[in-house]
Amino acid sequence: MSKNKFPILKISNIEWDKDHDEFEKLPKGLELEWGSEKWNKDEVSEWLSLKFDWVLSSLKIDQVGSWEDSGCCCAGGCSCC
Repeated sequence: MSKNKFPILKISNIEWDKDHDEFEKLPKGLELEWGSEKWNKDEVSEWLSLKFDWVLSSLKIDQVGSWEDSGCCCAGGCSCC
């Protein structure tokens, strides 16, 4: 992968700890543009736990593609630079 190209991860079958007030609102799956060339299950699990402020017990991760960081100062990659 080039230095500006990063993986897109498809996260599915997320099983959250069921002791949550709004358990049904937590995602069961999502796609994530990972910001590093390398990833592992522990890192992704920790990121999800922090993002949704809850503990998960299992998940499935597949790398389904890649995205490229344009290097632009704007998240949308506009032509302002």
